[in-house]
Amino acid sequence: MNGKRHAALRAATVLAATGLVLIDAGSPAAQEQEAGGNTSGATVLEQIVVTARRREEKIQEAPVAVTAIPAEELGKGRTDTMEDAAFRTPNVLFNGQGGPVSIRGVTSLGIAGGVDRQPAVGLFLDDVYLARPMGYPFILEDLERVEVVRGSQATLYGKNTIGGAINLISRAPGDTAGGTVSATIGTDLDTRFKAAFETPIEGTGWAVRASAAWSGNRGYIENLVTGEDVSDTDLFSGRIVATGEVGDGTRLRIIGDYTRDRGDGGLWYAPLPLAFDHEATHDFEPENSVDSGGLSVRIDHDFEAMRLTSITAFRGHRMKSYLDGDFTATPFIGQAQEETQRQFSQEIRLSSLDDDVLRWSGGLFYMHERFEGTQYFDLASFPRDVWSRDVFEQSADTVSVFGEVGYFLTPQWEVSAGGRYTYDRKSTTSEISSPSGSFMFGMPGRAEGDVSFSNFSPEAALTYHVSEGNIAYAKVSRGYKSGGISPYIEADGNANRYDPETTTSYELGAKATSDDGRFTLAASLFYIDWKDQQAVIYTTPFTRVYRNAAAATSRGLEIEATAQITEEFALRAGYGYTLARTTISSIR
Repeated sequence: MNGKRHAALRAATVLAATGLVLIDAGSPAAQEQEAGGNTSGATVLEQIVVTARRREEKIQEAPVAVTAIPAEELGKGRTDTMEDAAFRTPNVLFNGQGGPVSIRGVTSLGIAGGVDRQPAVGLFLDDVYLARPMGYPFILEDLERVEVVRGSQATLYGKNTIGGAINLISRAPGDTAGGTVSATIGTDLDTRFKAAFETPIEGTGWAVRASAAWSGNRGYIENLVTGEDVSDTDLFSGRIVATGEVGDGTRLRIIGDYTRDRGDGGLWYAPLPLAFDHEATHDFEPENSVDSGGLSVRIDHDFEAMRLTSITAFRGHRMKSYLDGDFTATPFIGQAQEETQRQFSQEIRLSSLDDDVLRWSGGLFYMHERFEGTQYFDLASFPRDVWSRDVFEQSADTVSVFGEVGYFLTPQWEVSAGGRYTYDRKSTTSEISSPSGSFMFGMPGRAEGDVSFSNFSPEAALTYHVSEGNIAYAKVSRGYKSGGISPYIEADGNANRYDPETTTSYELGAKATSDDGRFTLAASLFYIDWKDQQAVIYTTPFTRVYRNAAAATSRGLEIEATAQITEEFALRAGYGYTLARTTISSIR
């Protein structure tokens, strides 16, 4: 198979995203705004402010490929889930049961990777890294903005990512008291109830916002075996945000959130003719429960020429899922997964305030994670307590130092460079057992091991600022994803170790804004050289290990455009193309 290239999710010609969206006339993008001092009342597009580079800047001025979805375009019937956000973003795919996020063809191990699936695309909730996909928010409720940043991020984020980053920013309380209550009911009893309230606390300089939402439906797939409707949802989410001044130049923000999922959680696979009719044939009644949440405290203090930011966070989740393992009416295979995760993270950043000519930022990041996960796979005729299982426990620590400096050589030309040093250490235990005696995960065994990795990832960019809202840029960056020890065991009984992944990304981009502010365009070309891609190799029909593929590449383009046709009518269009290839002639 020397030199042969295979098409797959991570190695395919992918038409990643094509979107055409009408913007509601009630959204800010369709309202009259002042732009560049224009006071004539002309209808223009609102200039969206993003924090993709960990500082506030207009999206058309930021030399980074980013799609921003503001609060007015989030919610039921609009952009409601991560899958919705991916659909409207070029070259982004989302699979809630797999990767789960792929950007520009760079993704992570899917279900075959077992319980330990390290994301290639980082998801950050209020600047806090979420280490596990099962801890991700299920719906995008009560957010100020969603930002999808494409390309590896090495110099500005607390946790490095090789594919990109998704930033979820909670809605902060306003300076006047108020609240909202809403209800939406659709087909199959698809229902959403939401309530939110915010108020300043008089005489304290503090304000609080609380929100809660419940979503549910009775399912839209008929299970022909039982005659019941399945794929139902039962989801509650809540969030509290408190902000205030605690001294001269010091601001504090405290955020707590909780999500509870009790939908059936089933993977309703079916033959294509049944799928078209929303039908399935599963004998195993699924069970599912997921609880996740966290608490973060952010402190910002402004000195005369710099800002100090501290973000302390605790997060975690617990999940259980039992479902049909063969997806047929025959009671043959059952499968299940349980996991518990806890994480603590601390990030400290120092950044400049006067960015006219020179801007700089730097930081320290530390995260400790404790993870326990178990996969079950066995004959459905056996009691659950004797199913074959793979038990995985891991304690992981990450420490990194990162920074970036930008300098205007002339009023138009800006050069920036930075880097990150990361040290990872993991201690793991993998244990395979089969109380039933079927040995569906292979022969019983136990393996323990410690691994550590270090990496330096640089980044450099050159930006030409033509005028306000019009730029061109070129960027090269390195990405890094840690190696480790998988939940599986080698044939000789040793721990299954695998190496880190690295990427080198090259990007050319441009952003343009019309003189009247009614039209914007953003385009980019990219090429990614992906080394030591982590892959799953089956050693038997039921047993597997992690290996590192020799090499992979990804190349493509992205185009996004917005237009305010009239005061009541706006248009957004996006196109993405990715060609990703993996060479599997040498896997180690």
